[in-house]
Amino acid sequence: MTKGFTLIEVIIYIALFSLLMGTAFVTAYGLIEGTNKLNAKTTVQEEGSFVMRKFNWALTSVSIFSIPNPNELTLTKYDGNVVNISLSANKIIIKESTNGNTPLPITTDNVQVTNLQFQQVGSNPFGIRATATINGTDFIITKYLRK
Repeated sequence: MTKGFTLIEVIIYIALFSLLMGTAFVTAYGLIEGTNKLNAKTTVQEEGSFVMRKFNWALTSVSIFSIPNPNELTLTKYDGNVVNISLSANKIIIKESTNGNTPLPITTDNVQVTNLQFQQVGSNPFGIRATATINGTDFIITKYLRK
């Protein structure tokens, strides 16, 4: 009696092993792809939340505002600080008179801002609605100005 496997048994074992390895590779690829998508979505949410908090900060203690064009907002605060927010090269930039009007981006290279719109809402009190589209997701904030 000979010991070992027959050719048919070896072929069956190789086929089963190949099937298991193929399934493992497909599962691993799916997990990695899902993780990448989740990381991208988390990055967009974090950037959008930061931009909305920055808009909220800028709209606090505003005495005068103007919207020279739908993509630009100029604010004058009660302390005299002038803040300008606009869209430039797929980034939202902010300039403050207290820092010498040096434009500083408030979005990173990880995201693309395709739309930034400012709109006056209400009449008494006045409000400003800011809409930013970051990587295809809309973020909106409306703040009413108090006197």
